[in-house]
Amino acid sequence: MADDDQTTAMWRSLLTGVDPSLLKARRLWKIVPSSPRCKVCASPFRGPGGAIVRLFWHGPMHDNPLLCRACFGQLSKFPGGADIEISVVFADVRGSTGLAERISAGRFRALLQDYYRVAAGAIDANGGIIDKFLGDGVMALFIPVITGENHAARAIDAGAAILAAVERSGLGDEGFFVGAGVHTGEAFVGAIGSADKIDFTALGDTVNIAARLGGVAGPGELLVSRIAWDRAGRGSPPAEREVEIAGRTGVLSVVTLERTPAVSR
Repeated sequence: MADDDQTTAMWRSLLTGVDPSLLKARRLWKIVPSSPRCKVCASPFRGPGGAIVRLFWHGPMHDNPLLCRACFGQLSKFPGGADIEISVVFADVRGSTGLAERISAGRFRALLQDYYRVAAGAIDANGGIIDKFLGDGVMALFIPVITGENHAARAIDAGAAILAAVERSGLGDEGFFVGAGVHTGEAFVGAIGSADKIDFTALGDTVNIAARLGGVAGPGELLVSRIAWDRAGRGSPPAEREVEIAGRTGVLSVVTLERTPAVSR
């Protein structure tokens, strides 16, 4: 039990960004150019600095290039995690089944890849990390150690940025539309899995609610739980409604945001 408590305390210290060793490493690596960097330790992935850090096994992970192999490897040595407050974004393609029926499989794949690319850019620009691609959707985590204490505000900005980027990309001209949801709350965050496969992920009710909001959001619509909206300090919401969450009692108050108009292209 003592070992479990120590592991949990270690994870909480790391995930909230107060671990002394991590703070020291981030200060060191930020001196070395250049971006992009590991979202945890800040080691550079490109330029002369990127070549140097690869000698220390700090190159980007293949499955998630926002984390370096050294950080992921170290975390994998201590399977577990901690319950902390985070924000989660789910962004899903609307009507993907019908769209896939109307166009070729190759064209649908190309559209999906374009969507993944613009969504990843929007998430990265706002300090988030992609947890996984879900067929026709994206799940992103906004964790204090990576995003900062204003993770709710940055998750909302990321959700809006995804919708704006999809519109600017012209995907809508081919019937490719996206809806997104954002929620903030406690979740279990850590490294889980077997000895053969360890994933860094988040679990719990907060994740489930964000997924539900992403699923019910209309084309070009961003649904933000009132909890996330208030945590972000955004003041009075422009529009609000109640949403039923499957498997949960009661309803959830959400703020409804329409997509940001696209710039001329």
